[in-house]
Amino acid sequence: MRFAVLSVLVVGSVVAAPVPKELRKTDDAKAVLGTWKAHALSVNGRPEQVIATHTFRLEPDGRSHTLFGDGQRSDWTYTLDPTTTPKRMTWVGAGTGNNVTFQCVFEVSGDTMKLGFIGNGKTAPAKVEPGPDLTLYEMKRVK
Repeated sequence: MRFAVLSVLVVGSVVAAPVPKELRKTDDAKAVLGTWKAHALSVNGRPEQVIATHTFRLEPDGRSHTLFGDGQRSDWTYTLDPTTTPKRMTWVGAGTGNNVTFQCVFEVSGDTMKLGFIGNGKTAPAKVEPGPDLTLYEMKRVK
């Protein structure tokens, strides 16, 4: 009887124990999907006011597009590199003759995403936060 009670207590404590943070990795490829609307933008560490129409759409096949201004759209492909700290993303222009490439840092937490485009030839920052050489969008998922 003691063995049965002890077994239940041991198994119960293992099952109920919290999962260590390093084992609770989210699947970034799924977490970034969807439509994201910017609610804050900083350029080189300074707040930018003209963000009301910035929307990003990320598809499962690596395609994306941005909407900005008065109905303007730009098409891209993206690839993730979640092995770096902070996590990184590469965007490549998908339009005719548009071979522009951007390196980004990103962070997703639930329905909030920070996406920072790194200035050409600049080093990636240690954190995804406003700073020099970074254009940082802070976005909410559109339901």
